[in-house]
Amino acid sequence: MAKLTLSHFQHLFSQASLRPEEAQIEPTLLDTVLPGGSLTSDHAVDVYRTGHIVRLTEALGETFEAVWWVAGDDNYFRLAKEYLLTHPSTSYNLSDFGKTFPDFLEKKQPFSDLPFVSDLARFEWIFKEVFHLPPHTSLSPEDFLRQELSGDAHLAFGSSIRLFHSSYSIYEIWKLRATEQEPLLEEYWNTPQWLLFYKHQQQVYIKHVIEPEYLLLQHLHSGKNIEDALTHTLQDFPDLTTAIVSDLFALIKTTGIATQLSTEPMP
Repeated sequence: MAKLTLSHFQHLFSQASLRPEEAQIEPTLLDTVLPGGSLTSDHAVDVYRTGHIVRLTEALGETFEAVWWVAGDDNYFRLAKEYLLTHPSTSYNLSDFGKTFPDFLEKKQPFSDLPFVSDLARFEWIFKEVFHLPPHTSLSPEDFLRQELSGDAHLAFGSSIRLFHSSYSIYEIWKLRATEQEPLLEEYWNTPQWLLFYKHQQQVYIKHVIEPEYLLLQHLHSGKNIEDALTHTLQDFPDLTTAIVSDLFALIKTTGIATQLSTEPMP
């Protein structure tokens, strides 16, 4: 029998460790496995398979703690196993696992009475991303005072800035994740929200904003100058007031989410 190359062995072993229970193990792989004790080759691979699934399930649960809380243990374990068997990890970094879990939940829609689950997973992945990003150097309030906020001015934002919108009260559900599980009444979660994520001095912050503030901030974050951002926001909110605009720029100044102010387009 020809000896397997390392890459071929890794490929076969990976397939075996993430195969459905009813699927057979590739005989070529079994011929190369030297089990310990009284185990047979296929039982040895199954021991690893079980442990591998448990580790990935735990890693997924650490990221999507609120989804686990909402779904309950049995449903979460079922969903996690289906996900990892159909979306095997492709990274050596275990913390990368689960990036497509929100898309998986959105497509599957596992709970007819909990339509917000995929948005909740998306929220949790964003939180994880922001948590692991480095903090940025903020534009100080004094810098804002020294520079005129003219219509052609552009704002650059820190790399950890994220904007999140959902038709459901995701942030409030997420905050319940460490409490005792209980049924969620629709009136509790069936309210849209617009959120700003940012990191300051190693701490992740989440701020509620209203929809016109969210849209204006979204346009500014995309690289538009102040005048263009206001023009695009007014198309959706013709009654946009100076007070709303003023409140948003006060938020940008006090939170430190901006890193630069210039009349030149940002790279």
